[in-house]
Amino acid sequence: MSAVPQPHRSFLVTSVGVYDDSGVGTGGFVSVHDGESTVIDAIDSTGLCAADEMVYRFARGLQSIVGYRTDGVRYVLKVPEARDIHDIALDGGQFICVSTGTNEVIWIDPIGRITRRWKGEGERDAWHLNCLCKVDDRWHVAAFGRYASHREWTKGCLGQGFVMELDREIDVVRGLNGPHNPRLIDGTWVICDSHISALAVQRPGEAVVQVPLGGFTRGLDWDEHFYYVGVSANRKATVVNDHSEIAVVRRSDLSVVERIRVPFPEIYEVIRVEPNLSRAFSTEPEKFQIAREGERLAQLEQQIATSGHEINELRSRLEPLRPFEHWRSKWQGLLRRVGRTT
Repeated sequence: MSAVPQPHRSFLVTSVGVYDDSGVGTGGFVSVHDGESTVIDAIDSTGLCAADEMVYRFARGLQSIVGYRTDGVRYVLKVPEARDIHDIALDGGQFICVSTGTNEVIWIDPIGRITRRWKGEGERDAWHLNCLCKVDDRWHVAAFGRYASHREWTKGCLGQGFVMELDREIDVVRGLNGPHNPRLIDGTWVICDSHISALAVQRPGEAVVQVPLGGFTRGLDWDEHFYYVGVSANRKATVVNDHSEIAVVRRSDLSVVERIRVPFPEIYEVIRVEPNLSRAFSTEPEKFQIAREGERLAQLEQQIATSGHEINELRSRLEPLRPFEHWRSKWQGLLRRVGRTT
């Protein structure tokens, strides 16, 4: 008798917070080890990916890509030229980032230089470009719709969402509702259809099946037997929940078999990790914290700003004395000349 497949129980999770005029709370970074959540820090975060024994996270609160290994933080790259980065991935030794606030996808080398741009039509956050996926070596991106003006999609985008192949600008899936996290899994498109609180599953040759999950769906990973879907609280509710969940959905019958609590209202991304990595994050979270570095940087910037203010204030005080110093210098020169002639 074969064993019943058990869900994976080790994850890293990014959580978004308040940004511009949307979101709730602080956001943060969470390790889930054996189904139990540990908060690493409370810095608003979006994209999350793993490659070459490293995990990379976009800390939106610091506008930086942060890289981790089992022994702690090992890489920090400031990304100042983008705005409101939603997703990150690695592409041929470079980071590919979705700059939602500028309606772009940008490629950045490891020292922060932009090497390539793809830009959609429309101003600022016109399409709400968000999550990436790679299919047959071609990058795809999800968007809420094609609009001309900033956040025009907020007026209504049901049925307008799509997944587009970037290089050829071809839509491969249409008719979505605020989509995130497009994934082609064993020939089946699986997408978080966020604005109808569902997971959209489109098997080849079949109609789309919507799996209702009871909250804003965003964040998605999978294994042979299960999908792992982030389900956020309703940010527009009168009383917003103080937590979100990872819904574990059985792939064979699309039933929800478990929900894992995450201690922030909103999830952005969920990735499965090996238990040794989640254990390291959960047992020694201080090794993976960048909040203290950010605090030290803020303190240094404040010191520099204070010093600059003090210097400017001193200059303003000395300015009225400059004519006196000018005539004092001339008087001393005259006395020296008189002394030499007597």
